[in-house]
Amino acid sequence: MLPSITICIMRRLFVAKRLPRLLLNRYIRNMPAMPAKVFVDYENQYAHSILSDSLKPYQIVRPSDCLKVASTDTQCDTPPRVLQPVKNARPAELYADFRSLVQYCARTCVQISEDRFDDFITYYCEEIHKFSDEQLLGTLLCLQQLPTPASTKAANYMELWNILDIECCRRIERWPTAQLLLVSDAWYQLGLARIGEFVWLALRRLGRKVRKMPPEQLVQSMFLCNLLRRPVFEMFDFEVNLEQCVQQMTLKELGVMAMGFFKTQTPIRSPQLLQQLYTRLLAQLDNVEDITLVSMLKVLRYSSKLPQVSALNQLLVALQPQVERVSLLTCLHMALLGCELQTCNDKLVERILLRFERELDMTRLKDLERICLVIALFNMNTASGVEYRLVDRFPELLRGRIDEILRYPRCYTNCLQFLSMRGVYDVEQLGVALEPRFLRHTYRSGLPGREYFHLDSFAQLLGSEYEGPRLTERQRQQMGKLYTQYIPDRTDTRSKLNSTDRILLEIRDAVGSLLRTTVSLKHVLPHYDRCDAIVGYDRQQQRPVSLNASTCPKDYSGILLTRQHLLGSKEAPHIDTLIIVVAGWNNVIRDKERYTGQFAMKLKQLQQLGHKPIVIHWHEWRELETSTDQQDFLKRRLCQAANI
Repeated sequence: MLPSITICIMRRLFVAKRLPRLLLNRYIRNMPAMPAKVFVDYENQYAHSILSDSLKPYQIVRPSDCLKVASTDTQCDTPPRVLQPVKNARPAELYADFRSLVQYCARTCVQISEDRFDDFITYYCEEIHKFSDEQLLGTLLCLQQLPTPASTKAANYMELWNILDIECCRRIERWPTAQLLLVSDAWYQLGLARIGEFVWLALRRLGRKVRKMPPEQLVQSMFLCNLLRRPVFEMFDFEVNLEQCVQQMTLKELGVMAMGFFKTQTPIRSPQLLQQLYTRLLAQLDNVEDITLVSMLKVLRYSSKLPQVSALNQLLVALQPQVERVSLLTCLHMALLGCELQTCNDKLVERILLRFERELDMTRLKDLERICLVIALFNMNTASGVEYRLVDRFPELLRGRIDEILRYPRCYTNCLQFLSMRGVYDVEQLGVALEPRFLRHTYRSGLPGREYFHLDSFAQLLGSEYEGPRLTERQRQQMGKLYTQYIPDRTDTRSKLNSTDRILLEIRDAVGSLLRTTVSLKHVLPHYDRCDAIVGYDRQQQRPVSLNASTCPKDYSGILLTRQHLLGSKEAPHIDTLIIVVAGWNNVIRDKERYTGQFAMKLKQLQQLGHKPIVIHWHEWRELETSTDQQDFLKRRLCQAANI
């Protein structure tokens, strides 16, 4: 019989806890590597290949350049005269000696870190400031020909790239744009772009010229932003220039631009540019490669707002025939495309879920987390029932992912939260997530994330079915203060009222006027950030009942408010606690007659606590023009929900 997931994970955590910190870091690093890192590296290689294969004048170091630099007339297999460096040698002579050394090391697989080369490398580094720009770049290219060192900190190798980085930085201000891009590309191909300072400093200088760059320089500069995952001072200049030259770029080049916008967390703000990206992608959807498609989908999801819903829906329809052509990861990003705007194409998502069902065993934990989000958020009920079959398989699948869970514990806890929205849970796995040692492993410092607030509240609502660990009272209090929004108040200047807040205040005032009572605003379910309006109503006497202030916890306490909390000694079967909930536009799947999974779960949990939720949609309330209309609307809604 296989050991339980609790025993496996706790045993691993116990071993890790007893290791010294340095050994613990090594223990984590030595876990089996997952494909995610490989994909990221391949993504950068693919983007670079787009530039190097293009006929446009990109500033790329070609293989022929490297071969030309490394070639010399020396054909001997013995160490050259660098073993006894000539002092006061001219830069050209010194550079020729270094090329001979590189060729010798490359041909004989000798590491440049050997002690016999120390004196020459030290002297070479001292004299490198005298080199011309061509010799400096040539030295950088020579490093690519060396046998792969054991580490970037290997002796002599580190001294060489470090002094090259310093010297390149010194020349940034006098180098033109083309030279900056060419040298940056050499650093990328050497694999040291993110370690040295040159590429970042060069990119900052390039950032001053972005608006006037030709298309090829714009794309290559954005490639460097994508590589470093750091934005320049004003990323908006990239957007301005791209809007002017978008038609001069291929879809692959637009994919490189999309990578840069997404990796630097820069949304595209121009509606015209977004529409052009939608149009270009739709026109070439049948032939677009996976990485380009994923990059475009990411930036469109990140940037699209309400004005782009029409174009988004058109793209979702066009993506349906592509599900079987592209990779599973690309399918995942198709499914995620409408999440930010709660826009779902049921046919597309069902096809993607059927594809996941066939390939589920090969899916990474990170991708399981995201497909769980899709299933939970869109709250679908497909004709094939594939979503139910998938979520039923997930708990057992997670039991075999111990290494991934320990490496990415937040993916695990998020999976459990998303599954709970579909009513699927495993008591043992819930106990693992709430176990204090696992919690400390997941959040090594600071307060646990919002998903823990949901999981702990879910565990509480399970009642006697769950007897495992829980969050402490102090942790829930801290979460109640941090993760819930302020209760809206027109006189409170701490937070600005949004449209949903104003609707809630209007409803509170209208209900109070209609029933001639005081309506309270409370976080009945504190793991949801917005508060709701509460009314007590006695069905026998047909009159409202005031809440009991003495038994009701303070605001932002993190406590689930039961009927006993709200009514105190007045609690009786014939007294209802009516919870008026405002359904904002982001609580409803767009153009569908269903709520998001999180909002549907909120209504279900209110009912579990014995309350009667009354949902008022934001658009229903906005259509009411006068106070009389509002009163009539509330009368009908209260009558339907509670027979008032």
